[in-house]
Amino acid sequence: MRAAAPTAVALVLLACTPGARDAAPTPPTPPTPPAAAIAAPPSPPPCARRGAGSAPAPLDPTHAGSGIALAGLGGRTLAFVADEDDAALHTVDLDTRSAIARTPLAGRPAQVIVLGDGRVVASLRDRGLLEVLEPVDAGAALARRCLVPVASEPVGLAMTPDRATLLVASRWGHALTSFATDDLRRLGELPLARDPSTVVASADGQRAFVSHAVGGRISVVALGEGGAPTGARELSTDGVEWRPRPIMSKKFMSIALPPEPSRPPASSAPTPGASARRAAFDPFGGAPVVEHRPASRVARRGSQGFALARAPGGAVFAPIALVDPGPETRGSGGYGGARAQTVIEHIAVVDAAGERADVPPVSSSLGTLGCQLPRAAAIEPGEEVLLVTCLGRDEVIAYDARAQIPGQPPRVGSVRDRELFRARVGAGPTAIAVDSARRRAVVFSRFDGELTILPAARDPGPTEHRAPGKELAGELPVVVLPRASHLDELRAEGQRLFHAAGDRRTAFDGRACASCHPDGRDDALTWSTPEGPRQTPMLMGRLDGTAPYGWEGDKKDLEGHFARTMSRLGGSGLRPGERDALFAYLRGMQPPGEAAALAAEEHAVTAAPPPAARGAASDAAARADLIARGDALFHSSKAGCSSCHLGDELTTDGARHDVRSATRFDAARAFETPSLRFVGRSAPYYHDGRYPTLLALVEGVGDTMGRTAHLSADDRRALVTYLESL
Repeated sequence: MRAAAPTAVALVLLACTPGARDAAPTPPTPPTPPAAAIAAPPSPPPCARRGAGSAPAPLDPTHAGSGIALAGLGGRTLAFVADEDDAALHTVDLDTRSAIARTPLAGRPAQVIVLGDGRVVASLRDRGLLEVLEPVDAGAALARRCLVPVASEPVGLAMTPDRATLLVASRWGHALTSFATDDLRRLGELPLARDPSTVVASADGQRAFVSHAVGGRISVVALGEGGAPTGARELSTDGVEWRPRPIMSKKFMSIALPPEPSRPPASSAPTPGASARRAAFDPFGGAPVVEHRPASRVARRGSQGFALARAPGGAVFAPIALVDPGPETRGSGGYGGARAQTVIEHIAVVDAAGERADVPPVSSSLGTLGCQLPRAAAIEPGEEVLLVTCLGRDEVIAYDARAQIPGQPPRVGSVRDRELFRARVGAGPTAIAVDSARRRAVVFSRFDGELTILPAARDPGPTEHRAPGKELAGELPVVVLPRASHLDELRAEGQRLFHAAGDRRTAFDGRACASCHPDGRDDALTWSTPEGPRQTPMLMGRLDGTAPYGWEGDKKDLEGHFARTMSRLGGSGLRPGERDALFAYLRGMQPPGEAAALAAEEHAVTAAPPPAARGAASDAAARADLIARGDALFHSSKAGCSSCHLGDELTTDGARHDVRSATRFDAARAFETPSLRFVGRSAPYYHDGRYPTLLALVEGVGDTMGRTAHLSADDRRALVTYLESL
């Protein structure tokens, strides 16, 4: 038995050798499972990247969105341009200076950003959507991946430094929403003050800075784990101007204020006194005085907060306009104090920790040359140069950012003192991006539909600084975008006129229509007028069907109201054809829409919503119930609102009513019934802006306007919720 063991082992080994395979029995073939039993590979999320090839690499080190997003691909620099008037995204090769592709979008894009993996996201402000696209070929249109719903009118875009979180500022929906960049799932949403516009993330990713188009504030939003917004606090951008107070000799004692804007008849010759008045008072030139006493302190309100730019050190720059709306305790000859420059340019700076906004004392010595409508900003990282696009003036201004860093002693003076140069660009500059590697900046001029390429601020290349105007001389490269659609000629002219800052046809001090009515809305300010303090009304959607016009309701048609406005602004005036173009542009303005019926759209995100979104759906249902309850109250005799606001939120009774709201500063006691359309987005309220919120108004008027004093707290909340939905 012992001798047989080695033989058995040898036989086993022999059977395992290749030569013994033929002798081994063939194992049976397992049966093929049915096709349905084979597990399919998991499909990628609808918003995820799908391409396997090389992808564009974002070039902005601060990861901020803009109307232009730069990316590098295969040694080339591409610009993705959000063209709102064309409802498209243009791809431009900056090295060859050629437009290589046009991608139609599902709506009108406000900003665009390139994610870390090369996907491109555009905010569609008119649809309440984000559109996610992917470049598949550098010479072709982008592939559309998905549509993602977000709060109404998404505008500003930004990524956190780790590129894991996308931040979206929604202006009409007054919210900041965060998404995971890998699959665009919603992480969280936080309500903000009205009109949030642009957002940038801090260098450490712990907070976001949000500018507000109106209201004079910047929100500092804390970002929790995963990038979800958890809370916000507001910093004011209001400023102070130290204005010399002139002492006139007896000869010029009557010209402490500028002349009334009304003009003498053409046949009457100016008197010597009138000539002396005009020669002595020039708000844009020298001082008309023989001596001065100590300067007076004038409070100015921050406005036009459309732009933000973060420096490498973390400080955030906010080009704004500072406005003097005049004293609320007395009337004036026009709109505002009318003593000096009503709207001046300035740059507020928020420190890296978001603790304070530095707005040092300013002066109005710049006159009509200032950047009254700043719309976009960018930093040249290595040079600490701030570039700002100026709508209406069609310029880009380069400032020395080092002169504005927080912690330095404040300087009384104009930002003109810190200018490096100005460059003329196409009409309507609304976006700018910096290509640091190639030492250039790219500007998108929306009205003309073209890109302008600028050299680095401190290295102008073949161009030169031309003293004393500091204008950049020489021809600048321009790329014209191949648009498939655009505004008609009449509305396009009206668009330019509406934003014509520095043009004295509209106002003696260069104010534009957009200075008080950004995007056809309101500036949230109360102005001094001949009748008393008056809050700026919204124009969009309120021109037709709301006659008579004005808070006093004393102008039966729009033409008469416009003529009075132009007279009070003291401008040289517009021709009838120009006025008609302006009206056509305003009438063509459409309010932002919601992401309704999204599931029926191609490329829509159909995956199950995360728990946070399901909670939001529950909140939306509760809000719908409140709106229905408030609607019933509004149209009931219990509240009496519909006795003056007839039929719906747009139609009014066209009458004036004394609701005991006049003060001793008001020339009239009765006021015209205003339209309530979009009333929830036009705070403050009343003719003099005395109520900061709708709830404060409903609680404050008692039974002087309708009958709300007896309503319960729940009824009032329902009524306000209904008004906010209009």
